Parts: sequence; structure tokens; C-alpha cells
Amino acid sequence: MPEDQFASLPSGPRLCYQVFGNRSDPAILLISGHATAMTQKTDGIVRLLSPPENPRFVVRYDHRDTGLSTSFPSAEDGEPVYKLEALADDAVGLIRHLGLDRSGVHLVGTSLGGPIAWQVASKLGSAATRSLALVLTSPTGRQQLPSDGLPPLHLEGQWLLGEAFGVPEDPDDDEGWVESYARMDLALATRPPTDAERAESRAESELTYRRERASGTMWTKQANHSGASGPRWPRELLRGIACPTVVVHAAKDQIFPLAHAEALRDDVPGATLVVLEDCGHEIPHRVRRRMADAILANVEKGERLMAASATA
Repeated sequence: MPEDQFASLPSGPRLCYQVFGNRSDPAILLISGHATAMTQKTDGIVRLLSPPENPRFVVRYDHRDTGLSTSFPSAEDGEPVYKLEALADDAVGLIRHLGLDRSGVHLVGTSLGGPIAWQVASKLGSAATRSLALVLTSPTGRQQLPSDGLPPLHLEGQWLLGEAFGVPEDPDDDEGWVESYARMDLALATRPPTDAERAESRAESELTYRRERASGTMWTKQANHSGASGPRWPRELLRGIACPTVVVHAAKDQIFPLAHAEALRDDVPGATLVVLEDCGHEIPHRVRRRMADAILANVEKGERLMAASATA
């Protein structure tokens, strides 16, 4: 695993991040979902997004309240500690810290990372945002307006996650916590996980737990990210996205209906939709290649557009 690096940002937190590859190669920023650290479900994707024959500079990071990034005390009155836009401002701050606003960056947002990514694209503009991938996400989240014309979220995903959630009676039971992290990690599997997937989940869960235990984010991530993600997501910004965009969705997604992915495609001018037929709200081994291929095809569109504009 690469070295942990840290950036203190104008938006408030000290973010932990890792980089893979050479800064001279096209940059891809991975933006994870709700209460998800960078050490969960990204290792395999990083390798696929930067093959030896066509390397990229891949960046991943811990959101505030995850991993080794800043933990914000939850409010005693239950009110949100910050808004979703704060998570987008964090990503913009990290991009500027790395100088990627000058060289350009491809954004990949998964689940809650989707609305964060399109807010980042809107804030940076087309000169800095080379492409956008919206993976397993929705244009609105839980809250909708009648004019959105979308079906409500599936209840199955919340039920499955609720069934999987549980904490050990002894707060110092490390093994119990690792098992809890692993149960949540695999809760939305639509097929029995393979031995390799179980081993990966166990290793990632143990690593993430120990990092979050050390930073204190294990105690704040769920409440604070739920507070930030609850209000309706800024769908109206999608119309202004000018970079190549791909929407990647799962036909069996237990949280976001396929109609939400279709609406994302239709909202972003020129966007395309790739549907993964045999998975749910998850990133199992069997679909990672197809997911990465869809993202990379969109990255190549962005690179070609940049090259064409440079010679125009």
C-alpha cells in the first residue's frame, strides 16, 4: 500500500490520501460513498484503471469522518454537522493541493460519491474536469420533488444493511469490530461471495477498522455522513456538466432503481449509460473489469477532447 499523505484544507479537515503512479500521467480521482474509507473496495479498481501499458496517476482519499481524516464530533441535538457540499469542497481542496486543477482530472464518484463528483465538476468547470463517471448513484438521493418524476429508493438495500449492522458488546473487542465491518461490506452481495472476495473483505475491513479506531472516525462517520446526504442532492447542476460523462449502474441495485441511472444519463448532455446486469449495489470481482473498461473508455474521450482543444 502506498504511503499515507495528508493535506490540511481551507474547508476545514485534514484529509488523508494516497497516490498511485506518475504525476505526469492523466489523473483520476476516486470519490467513495457514504461512510466509506479509501481502503474499502478500491484496490482492485486502482489496478484496473492504471494498467502497465497505459498508466494513470490515480488518487484516492478518506472523506472527512472516515479513515485517517479528521473526525468531526456529532451534534448532540442530532442536527447535521455539515452539508454535502462540504464533502465536495474537500475534494476540490485536495485537487488544488495536488495541482490537478491546472493539469486536469478525471472524476469517478461511487454511490454518495456521485453527487460529490458532479458538484466538484461544477465547481472546477470544464477546463479542469476532463471526464466524469457516476457509479451506482442517483440524481436526487432519498429526498425528491414531485417534479423529479422518479420512483422512490428501493427499501431492500436499507433492510439488508440494517440486518447486517451490529456492534460488539465489548467496545474493545477488535475481532468483533472487524467482523462487523466485514458484514456491512458484504451485505449487498447478490451472489454468495467467493473465497477470494471474503478474504479481500476481511483484510480491508481489518485495515479500515484499525485506521478508523486510531482516528476516531469509526464513531462519527455514520451519523455525520447520514446528516450530510439526507437532503435532496443538487440535480439541477447536472445540466451544466460539459465533460464526457458515463453512468455505470447495476441492474439489481438494491438502493437506487435503474430509472435513477437513466435520469442521470438524460440530465447530463451527451452522457452514456452502462448497465451491469449481474450485480447489485456492490463492486464484486466479476464486474470490476467491465466497470473499469466503461470508466476508461470515458477517460479516453476526455483525453481526446483535451488533445483536440490544445491543437485547435
